Amino acid sequence: MSIASHPRARLRRAAWAALALFAACAAQAQQAAAPGWTASRPIRLVVPYPAGGGTDIAARMVAGGIAGSLGQPMVVENKPGANGVIAADYVYESAPDAGTLLFGSADVVSISPHTYPNIKFKPDGFSAVAPIAKIGVVLAGRPGLPARTVAELVAGARERQYTYAHWGPGSNGRIGMEIFQSQSGVQKMLDVPYLGTAPALLALLAGQVDLMLVPTPLVIANRAKLQVYGVASPQRYAGLKDVPTLAEQGYPVDADIWFGVLAPPGTPQPAIEAMRREFGRVVNDPAVQARMIEQGLQPDSAGAAGFADFVKAENHRWGAVIQSAGIRIGG
Repeated sequence: MSIASHPRARLRRAAWAALALFAACAAQAQQAAAPGWTASRPIRLVVPYPAGGGTDIAARMVAGGIAGSLGQPMVVENKPGANGVIAADYVYESAPDAGTLLFGSADVVSISPHTYPNIKFKPDGFSAVAPIAKIGVVLAGRPGLPARTVAELVAGARERQYTYAHWGPGSNGRIGMEIFQSQSGVQKMLDVPYLGTAPALLALLAGQVDLMLVPTPLVIANRAKLQVYGVASPQRYAGLKDVPTLAEQGYPVDADIWFGVLAPPGTPQPAIEAMRREFGRVVNDPAVQARMIEQGLQPDSAGAAGFADFVKAENHRWGAVIQSAGIRIGG
């Protein structure tokens, strides 16, 4: 018997072959699971509004799902001011290493370029990463406001000047109310700006203002304290199925807010692709989707393929609305 044909030699060869096969399979599995890019430092997800508002709620939900799956922890950083322009400019001028991301929204990316002068960022200049969700806004009144229906509200607004809170002169909370006034034919309401959604809602709950377009998560959390009139959206929201749209009541207003993740211009494509996979994984997770719906968010699981085109289209849509309404900062 030759050495090569000895049973122990055959066993060793079989063992080495099995080990080589295992190593190859493990390498393939690791390659398939690996994002192809990992962060070299903690990733900052910059939220352009204070903590506690609808944007902040959505951002923290997503960041919690990402955790450290991109190689480093993801940290939410609130940077409010100028209806999100401060945060957007900051991220736009950050190093294109995917270490700083913007949790962008319609207010910031679609509306602010048409209402704020001298902004540094360009909506089409960001590297579009992934859509996250949409959030509706609900026309709501302060506790004790006599009007119980939209019809009663409109009748009252024609007799007296209502005040309404919003989270910035160029926010969709302001512009959506301008659209509602135009649709209802009421006299000019008095707008009262606040630094963010949470402070504006606190003013409404305290009775300091009469009305506000409140993001759906905050309506769900404060439903018992508010007069709820209708959703300013083309369709009802899953988390508020019993609340009709304003359009159903004769006042078509579309003030939906979209949320999505944007990176600085020039961010390397491998980083973009890795982040798209991870954000897509989180948004498509049934447990995360259930939490989003429970919080008043509508998950956007369409994927990132058309996100850049969507951002461009929304910029044009809101630009047309703002131009038609003649809205200007300080106006």
